[in-house]
Amino acid sequence: MSELKLTSTDVIEIQIASQRCRTAVRAVKRSDRQLLWQLLFDTTEEALAFATHCRASETPVTAHKACELAL
Repeated sequence: MSELKLTSTDVIEIQIASQRCRTAVRAVKRSDRQLLWQLLFDTTEEALAFATHCRASETPVTAHKACELAL
């Protein structure tokens, strides 16, 4: 799977949503609602902490980086 190329004008939304018995954090490209990545967390607190970290990042969090951060 290749990394998606983003431009400086792309707006990425970090979303938190219930997903069955877990909480999902996902990145969605605002222009076309394309799902870039999604991670599932056992608790809402873990998901919120991770989403907050992603939102505070100066650069977009790629799928690869999201997986690294979640470990």
